[in-house]
Amino acid sequence: MKLELRPSEIKQLRKKHRLLGLQVWKNPVSRLGMDLPFLVVTSMSLQAAVIISTEMAMIHFGTVLCAILFCRFLPRWSRALVYPAIATLIMLGAELWLGGLFPMATGMVGMFIYLMAVNSMTFAAAMSVEPEDRIYPVVVRAIKSICGFVVCMFAVSLVREYLWLGSVWGRGLPHIITFDGAHMPFFGFILLGFLLAGGRVVGKVVQAVVMKDQLTMDN
Repeated sequence: MKLELRPSEIKQLRKKHRLLGLQVWKNPVSRLGMDLPFLVVTSMSLQAAVIISTEMAMIHFGTVLCAILFCRFLPRWSRALVYPAIATLIMLGAELWLGGLFPMATGMVGMFIYLMAVNSMTFAAAMSVEPEDRIYPVVVRAIKSICGFVVCMFAVSLVREYLWLGSVWGRGLPHIITFDGAHMPFFGFILLGFLLAGGRVVGKVVQAVVMKDQLTMDN
């Protein structure tokens, strides 16, 4: 029996494939390796993932929005000084807020909550903004970058917390296997590599199904 998809279903699959590509491999973290140290070192629990992801979203989006406003008045050489200063101010506010919500997880993250102010993804995005750029595409790029970072962060954190502590969000769960080395950075790099490879395989399968059924419709 031959599986055929309706045009609406093919359109939906294409949309899911684009979204999967955006979040899994077509993002600055997996494609360019940006902020891998922040992700790998701090992704030890879901609470830590919430802290780092929220802080990243605040710093990245806030700095890019300021870049849209200030790039029209600042000489290019001065932006490399102004944008990190803006990111640092946002980081301090985020640290106070998140530290009150997740005091124990904030301690687990350590100094990286402060180093997020100079993360490479935000600096590159802010420096790439030019006065002639339209606001909408710049904002969309910022949202895509944040989504890609958050997806990778939560996926790695979920697996590492379960394997290391046998819990999810601090709550113990029945588990078959534990791995004491899951909290080590090397395991984070290995796990992220496997997750990205799996995402590519799923994306290729979805793309193959879409192309096959499109050819069926054309014939």
